Amino acid sequence: MKRSKFQQEFDKQYITGNEIQALLSVTRTALLYARKRGTLPDAILVHGSGIFIWNRKAIQPFLDSWKISLSVRRGQPVAPKD
Repeated sequence: MKRSKFQQEFDKQYITGNEIQALLSVTRTALLYARKRGTLPDAILVHGSGIFIWNRKAIQPFLDSWKISLSVRRGQPVAPKD
């Protein structure tokens, strides 16, 4: 199914908690804990839904750092940043 222009624009600008979980292979609990610890910046909470979203550009440095930390803990090689 083709995504609408508005959905494509939204997806370019924002990332959801579910996307982060899939990207980093972490659980929702890990995501919530990272928010509580300050590993991730404050999210936009979709009122009454329990859905968190972040601005992609703002959260990317946090995700990069978390990804490296997870790789080290998992004993995976850390790829050099381009």
